[in-house]
Amino acid sequence: MSEIETVRDLLDVISFSPRDQSDLMERPFFSLSKRKRIAPIDYTSPDGKATVKVTANPNFGMATIWDSDILTFCVSQIVARRNTRSNDSSPIVHTTPSALLTSIGRQTGGAQYRELMAGIQRLRTTQVETNIRSERGRKWGAFHFLGDAEGSGADQDGLTSLSLRVPDWLMDGIETGHFLSIDRAYFDITGGIERAIYRAARKHAGSNSEGWTCRLSVLHAKTGSESKLKGFAHTIREIAFRNDLPTYAMQITTTKSGEAAVHFIDRAFLSQAEADAIVARRMRTYRDSARTAWIDEGRPAAGFTVAWESWLAKGLPPQDFAAGMKTAQGRLI
Repeated sequence: MSEIETVRDLLDVISFSPRDQSDLMERPFFSLSKRKRIAPIDYTSPDGKATVKVTANPNFGMATIWDSDILTFCVSQIVARRNTRSNDSSPIVHTTPSALLTSIGRQTGGAQYRELMAGIQRLRTTQVETNIRSERGRKWGAFHFLGDAEGSGADQDGLTSLSLRVPDWLMDGIETGHFLSIDRAYFDITGGIERAIYRAARKHAGSNSEGWTCRLSVLHAKTGSESKLKGFAHTIREIAFRNDLPTYAMQITTTKSGEAAVHFIDRAFLSQAEADAIVARRMRTYRDSARTAWIDEGRPAAGFTVAWESWLAKGLPPQDFAAGMKTAQGRLI
């Protein structure tokens, strides 16, 4: 790589301010699993008006929610370019593999590079059909997430530059202002469902001081999860218990009609008392589980409190107490 390309890479990473196309954030467009998904997504909104159908190429599988980071990078670069050169409406993003990977929080080793190229392949071959922009004069659209992809270098395994073309559908969303900033910590989220619900919360809760309440059945459909609703609801309760999404606090609740729901709100709008209450509830649950594990091991209940406080004093994770009661050899400690 030349010195000029190295400097350009560095500037791309430093100036990277992640933004995502908002239409992609509130509907199911991506697989939530890293396992190869062939089964299509066939979504219809609760009012029956909006539809999304995503079809995978059987050779490569459906584009995943981790692959969508590549689109986020492209959207961010196009928005930044338009902010500095308002007449620049090119759908092509020029970058390098290392700048792209670093910007979306990934390492730049051989494995990550190969996964980047596989992700580009999935984005180029996944077919989308949707009518979600009918209110803006476009009743139906069919496209792939990426069009042409070109690079320069010795071969595909050693590219030193990369050019990606986003589809007209995505450009239309950018040009009409339908994009949102996202927290850079989003790229650190490892779970597919967690990523999907963060995106939905960013779109719907935003910076609204009242937050956003969504029925679990609706959230299930919005994410495109392959899990049954019962399993999905269990996962959402676990995520709400951990309550560690970037920006947004979560709480399981019910609607006025008694349906299970989840409430998202920007933590900036929580009082200190509310924030403390969330931590306290989580710690009580950890303590109760730890005490049960302690007693199940046949230990005297009277000794639990000292052991628990000693564990926390060492700075050890409270959720790991049960596993930590045994050494590697299986002897109790």
